[in-house]
Amino acid sequence: MEKLGPVTAHEWRTLRSLNQAYVDLRHEWEAACVQTDGLMVKLEVTEGYADPDRRYRHHLAALNELYRPAAAYERQASALTWRYASAAVALGMAVLDRLIGDRPPLAPELVEELATHEPPLGTLKEACDASYERLIAARADDHYGTEAKARENLIALLGAAEYNVEHTDTGGRRLNAVEIDACQLSVVSPDDQDPFWDNLLKPMLSLAESIPYAIARWLDRHGA
Repeated sequence: MEKLGPVTAHEWRTLRSLNQAYVDLRHEWEAACVQTDGLMVKLEVTEGYADPDRRYRHHLAALNELYRPAAAYERQASALTWRYASAAVALGMAVLDRLIGDRPPLAPELVEELATHEPPLGTLKEACDASYERLIAARADDHYGTEAKARENLIALLGAAEYNVEHTDTGGRRLNAVEIDACQLSVVSPDDQDPFWDNLLKPMLSLAESIPYAIARWLDRHGA
């Protein structure tokens, strides 16, 4: 049986399940990236020497047919990785924040809600801003400012994503500030553009992976 102190078994096991999910999904996404990158290089080379007569461009057509589903799979793997990593950050930060603030455990319904859905942009902004700042302050061991820089980078990237959402027509109109905070990046990202979470994925994965260790350190320091 885990020695969890003030962390409930439901909180911890949910975080562990999310961790297992995004770790496996990350491997799939990275493998998909390698495949699509390799196919893109082959396409570029083939386009360079393809016969200008369209009757003799079978090689180029074959590679294009192979690239399209590979790129679609990469995006799907990226979207799933983003969903589970961002959910792990939202839940993990909520658990850490209530530990730091000496508040009661999260209600099981809230744990399920945070774990089951991609968090809206406003929730992610809060988790990576004020909650992350309180985590750094509580640790008091960021001597080289590494965590502070990571937090600043995430805030900047979230700001860039927010800008992209703000300047994208959704249903023929622009979203207002309240709607932007309530939106999910995987839902509002246009299919014909790089996804709005693209630059956020790796730093969000790094933060998600660090949270269970931060919780364990907090428990250790407080004798749990």
